[in-house]
Amino acid sequence: MRRSAVPDRKPARAASRLDRTDLRRSALILLAFAVTLGGLHTILDGVAWWILCTVLCLAVFGAGTIVRTVLAAGSILARILAPVAGLLVAAVVVMVRFGSGSGIAGVLPTSDTVEVFRKLIRDAGYSITWQNVPANADDAISFVLALGVIALAVVAEIAAFSLRLPALVGIPLAVIFLVPGMTPEGKTDGWFFAASALAYLSLLIAGRPRHVIPAVAVGAIAVVSGLILPGALPSTDITATSNGLGPSVSTGVNPVLHLGDDLRQGDKHIALTYSTVSGEPEYLRLAEISDFFSKDWGPSQPNLDPRNRPVEFPRPPGLDVGVTTDREVSYIHVANLVSPWLPVPYPASSVTGLTGSWQYLPESFTVASNLTLARGENYTVASVKLEPTPQQLLAAGTRVPADLANYLVLPPDTPEIIASTATKVTTGDSSNYQKALALQEYLRSAPFHYSETAPVTDGYDGTGVEYVAAFLKEQSGYCIHFASAMAVMARELGIPSRIIVGFQPGSLQNGEDRGRKIYAVTTHDLHAWPELYFSGIGWVRFEPTPSRGSVPDYANQTTAGVPPVTVGGSGPSSPSKGDHSGAPQIDEGPTVTRWLTSGDWSAWFAIAGILALLVFLIFLPALVRSLRRRRRLSRLASGRGTVASAWREIIETAEDIGIVIPPTLTPREAVARLDRVRGMSGGAGESLARVGLALEREGYGPGGGVSARSAEERRALAADVTAVLSCLSASVDANARAKATMLPRSLVSRISTSVARFG
Repeated sequence: MRRSAVPDRKPARAASRLDRTDLRRSALILLAFAVTLGGLHTILDGVAWWILCTVLCLAVFGAGTIVRTVLAAGSILARILAPVAGLLVAAVVVMVRFGSGSGIAGVLPTSDTVEVFRKLIRDAGYSITWQNVPANADDAISFVLALGVIALAVVAEIAAFSLRLPALVGIPLAVIFLVPGMTPEGKTDGWFFAASALAYLSLLIAGRPRHVIPAVAVGAIAVVSGLILPGALPSTDITATSNGLGPSVSTGVNPVLHLGDDLRQGDKHIALTYSTVSGEPEYLRLAEISDFFSKDWGPSQPNLDPRNRPVEFPRPPGLDVGVTTDREVSYIHVANLVSPWLPVPYPASSVTGLTGSWQYLPESFTVASNLTLARGENYTVASVKLEPTPQQLLAAGTRVPADLANYLVLPPDTPEIIASTATKVTTGDSSNYQKALALQEYLRSAPFHYSETAPVTDGYDGTGVEYVAAFLKEQSGYCIHFASAMAVMARELGIPSRIIVGFQPGSLQNGEDRGRKIYAVTTHDLHAWPELYFSGIGWVRFEPTPSRGSVPDYANQTTAGVPPVTVGGSGPSSPSKGDHSGAPQIDEGPTVTRWLTSGDWSAWFAIAGILALLVFLIFLPALVRSLRRRRRLSRLASGRGTVASAWREIIETAEDIGIVIPPTLTPREAVARLDRVRGMSGGAGESLARVGLALEREGYGPGGGVSARSAEERRALAADVTAVLSCLSASVDANARAKATMLPRSLVSRISTSVARFG
């Protein structure tokens, strides 16, 4: 009876062990998903979206665990029903969160639910298009994210439990991890990758303690790579991918974020080409920035009215009939420009020939789309050139229409240096026009100079009033600094202002377009400039950035009638010239010599760290192989090892130098093969024979273990193994020895076998 009771308890213990393993694996998969999803914090703001996604993963894996507990875990029925149950439970969670008001009893969908979900998907496209990174995870974005997470969680459930291939869980985890890197302005977080890699490796070795060492080795390399590589990889803002339109040029929803990177790009990428009826070049506007309250300035998400199709624009705001205008027609051919903003001159009268869905904004006359990108568009723009006279600008005085109050607002914490500088620069100027000229000339004159690498503050590509204050102290920067400084100082003086981001005119090309001159606009032509408002005239452009763009006639000191400018009471400034021949010289940025002698050691430490990592990775296989050999020989000499372990060292050393000993050979056959292939001459042959004989005695003879031998015999046996290894190494040339040392075949094959077992 006792003997029959034992078998009855074994299955129970096995089943319990299986349940614990199943539960442990589900928990590790949930942990891996939660950590990997946390890496999306670089592109999504807040934590509510992460909590929702983690709950959905818990629903999928929890429901699957319950089904496998109720049914036989390995049965076909459990493998099929577990992911289905997880999908249904997650669907209920989504229904309660996003569509409870439209469903029956809050959980059963109806036709109204379908309409709600369809609207969420549509709005998600709008929200993703127009939000900056990190974006607010509103209901629309959270809904689409939830659908994606459910799909990936179900895939992981099927891979780990239905197919019994837990290694495949890495695929959905990799999909999540790669999302930030594929997002413009997004970036991957190396620490979250490291944590995700550790959770994934824990999943692989769950229930397999013998695989801990190789898993930790692989995990260490993955973790180190995840922490080092994200910072070393090139930016994805300007991608290297090409199609028939050429390399892609991304301005994103906020072109300001890309200005510095685009200007510093070593290679120019063509964004568009255009021609005009007059043959004159022109500025092309993308977006307006008028909200100076936010920390990071950028265009606001536009409220696009489908009725505002750009086939016909209203009259430009503030423009009186007395202002001279010239008609212009531009033919614009956009290349691979990834932008929801359409490049158009100001003020446009009509845009024809567009293939996408575009609308104009009446306040700024910019053209944008919720559904279409500018790439590949070929269109014709009818516009007018504003040519106000100095007398008309002077006559505008200081009058400001009441409906432009928003263009005068500044944050309450605006640094005092901005107002004091604006007041000092415009001392003695009475009209807004004279003040604007003084601000422009002040910024275009020494000691201000243009530099794309000037460290105004740490992270000098940033925008905001604090950066304007830093720029006024540093007196060095590029177009966004100059445009922001003039716009903010103009508001301090009571002049409505805004910042425009777009393209300066570009360069004249060889060839013609139906007899018209062709101009090419590249990534280096991305530019920012201020527009100021004058009563009776409207919005007019100024150019405060030295050595960039062109100064308009009504703001150029060489134009007749333009009042001379006295900057801060210091006397008339030197005239601005459209060709910038008198502009300050461009700061080329830090040369190699400057960098080497700058005293900034952070770059040296980074390079040294990367080089050290590379050297470590190169010598890692040799280090692992050497430590493995020493461990075997020392254990053999001390009596703690076995002859079989020492024999494996001989077989692996032979494999490293190219001798394959099949595992089916007996020790005597293996000794004969080694002796025949390499010729174990003299003492080495005798040592090999003694090791083979010791192996036979250990395996088949009584008391033949190493521990039973005397200390002298153990040392002699270790010396025999060492002699055999030395003879094998000496039997090949130096190149073969170096290859066997740096990339041992036995280690590579062992890692390959371990990886295959993981799958």
